[in-house]
Amino acid sequence: MNIYFITFGCKVNAGENQYYLSQLIEQGFTEALSIQDADIAVINTCAVTETAAKKSARYIEKLKKEHKDLKIIVTGCLTEEKGAALKEYGADIIVTNGSKSELVNHIINLTDGYVKAARGSFAGGALLSHTSSKTRAFFKIQDGCDACCTYCIIPELRGSPKSMPKDEVISGFKKLLSLGYKEIVLVGIHIGLYGKDLGLNITDILEELVKIEGDFRIRLTSIEINEIDDKLLYLIKDNRKICPHLHIPLQSGCDKILSLMGRKYKKDDYIKIIKKSKDIIPNVTIGSDIIAGFPEELDDDFNDTLITLKTTGTEFYHAFPYSERKGTVAESMQNKVDVKTREERAAVLRKHGQISLMNLYNKSIGKIYRVLSEKGNKGHTENYMLIHYDKNIGPNQFINVLVKKVENGKLYGEVVENSII
Repeated sequence: MNIYFITFGCKVNAGENQYYLSQLIEQGFTEALSIQDADIAVINTCAVTETAAKKSARYIEKLKKEHKDLKIIVTGCLTEEKGAALKEYGADIIVTNGSKSELVNHIINLTDGYVKAARGSFAGGALLSHTSSKTRAFFKIQDGCDACCTYCIIPELRGSPKSMPKDEVISGFKKLLSLGYKEIVLVGIHIGLYGKDLGLNITDILEELVKIEGDFRIRLTSIEINEIDDKLLYLIKDNRKICPHLHIPLQSGCDKILSLMGRKYKKDDYIKIIKKSKDIIPNVTIGSDIIAGFPEELDDDFNDTLITLKTTGTEFYHAFPYSERKGTVAESMQNKVDVKTREERAAVLRKHGQISLMNLYNKSIGKIYRVLSEKGNKGHTENYMLIHYDKNIGPNQFINVLVKKVENGKLYGEVVENSII
């Protein structure tokens, strides 16, 4: 039986899909290389915004129309919101996030699972086999969130924070290394809350993982500023196995808007953490999420965000216009920004982000970086720059690349043999 996984949304979904695909391969299923080759399609949906929810729903509908004989199994956040109603869009089987820990059994037996996320157990684990030629493994070690930001519905769709036990993380990590992965991305809905239910924190588990022998690197996903302390920063500084790249959501650089969002920090807190991170960790780069056009955001408030980002020297911007989410506090807020202005502000942020990224690229010229090779003669540096190089090198190899130029918004370099960095 050929099975094909489709991922919408976050890296947690990507990690879950890798895990469950490996489980099914162990059960005798074959990974289909395309949807045309599949007997079963598993769609891990996203519903973090109204736009994302509609995109997932439309895809289910379109897929059923184009492949009437295909068995479509739908899981992920949209199932928590819509449940059985997704069968009207073309889903044959529904497995909610709360039932996802039993996804393999539901696929094998073609049965629905409707346990709500609040009552579900931790879903996910380490891969049992190498499911594709990807060089990067997404290893889910945490799920759920209790931050309750006013614009976000994720706590309802994912439930309260849940962590994979420490011993399972360590054994799962070693399994991934044995499968040949050289970069392991630790993912979670709120990765900085790892261990909250176990009496641990994210630094504790990182300290254990860097002790493991081997030539590999660990990459963290999004982490909040109030979860970053000196201990974590110095651990990254002192261990080459942890990538010097931090994705730290800002959402807004205006204190008024941060308060309305229910964020538990002020812009100066963000500025101080970024400065400290750059002071302690050589070569660190910073990424951030920014929402444009939140209710009551005036021009001056938006300009505060631009100034905050410029002050910190954030290199990677993930900017998007505010989208109302049914069931959130922000949905009923007054003085909403019109959609056109939201989109214009998001475009301004992206433009500034491109300038910031090009500044980073230009500063890297003449420097040598350790790169993990990918298909197409390109790869990522440890601090997350994508670089194209001059030699045909197969994927999943660590190479040293000398940065030579920036051209048409891309970074180019040449492979350097026997160099030490």
